[in-house]
Amino acid sequence: MLKKWGSEKSNVNTDSSDMDAQKDIGKTTENMTSDKSPGVSKVNNILKGSKVTGDINVTCDLILSGDVEGNITAKDNSNIVIKGSCKGNVESGSGDVDVRGELRNGNITTGGNVSISGKCTGGEVKAKGKIFVNCQFSGRLEGNEIEIGANAHVKGEVFYTEYISVSRGAKVEVHLCRIQEESKGNNKSPEKNIIDMKPAVKELAVAK
Repeated sequence: MLKKWGSEKSNVNTDSSDMDAQKDIGKTTENMTSDKSPGVSKVNNILKGSKVTGDINVTCDLILSGDVEGNITAKDNSNIVIKGSCKGNVESGSGDVDVRGELRNGNITTGGNVSISGKCTGGEVKAKGKIFVNCQFSGRLEGNEIEIGANAHVKGEVFYTEYISVSRGAKVEVHLCRIQEESKGNNKSPEKNIIDMKPAVKELAVAK
């Protein structure tokens, strides 16, 4: 999902673990690819064992390996990787969000892509790009394209605009809705209308 970021050292962490962070943040999630052009950016690295209480605002990429109780907000196209845990909301202007750890009682909002392979409970995920889920998830998904992986168990609501796929082996208990954006006037924002809605489906396993 995440674009390949530059090799500049972090302005937060400058020890040998920074090299590991750069390698980690440069990896591309197999099921998610970003259309953004690769560039050079600094990386904030909150190390494992650290605990932050309060909101975090960043203007560059963030790798969270520790624990945060508060909201995380990234400006512009900054990317966020959660390998530890976050109890709060996560928001990025147009960057990508990758949850490999745990997000508790929080929402994800971004203009980019979202990948969830850890655990996300009780929240809402809204992305203008793609959403990939391959874990236990309960809440609401809303994105242009949504992919549910083979190891996923998804409960809640799923709203998609263009495309949705469910891998064989996935368990899905959701209300599934398709959204159509209709432009009303030259200077008005598109209006979202539900044009297709299916009742809740229990433990749906899609064959090849």
